Amino acid sequence: MTYREKCDARMKRTQQRLDAALISTRFPEVSSIVVDMKQTRKGMVAFCLLRTLNFSSDSHAHFHVECLNKDCKDCTEGFDLEQVVAAMVRSHTFSREGELVCEGNGLTSGHVNITYNVTIQYNGNSEML
Repeated sequence: MTYREKCDARMKRTQQRLDAALISTRFPEVSSIVVDMKQTRKGMVAFCLLRTLNFSSDSHAHFHVECLNKDCKDCTEGFDLEQVVAAMVRSHTFSREGELVCEGNGLTSGHVNITYNVTIQYNGNSEML
């Protein structure tokens, strides 16, 4: 990938994030969302990366996490937690754990897995169930 292609891809990702509605607009009952993730890859070059993503009500509702495996052929879009968050808000769930697995093919260094814990704080609720 050339430098120009990388810049174009980065600009596209930034624009997608900016095009997403604000959390206060999309989910007005939500005050904050915290996503704790552990990204792991096994294989010749194994790694484990811990990340925490914090979203406030004035953040963009863009819950996309890129796949860290650059050798991946089919997983160029990464992992999308949008459906997880939307389902939690619909059912008024405070916390959910799960795992997403890279479905890419042609990997030389192994699949990437994301283990996540999403915690949502709703407006007017200072305690979680």
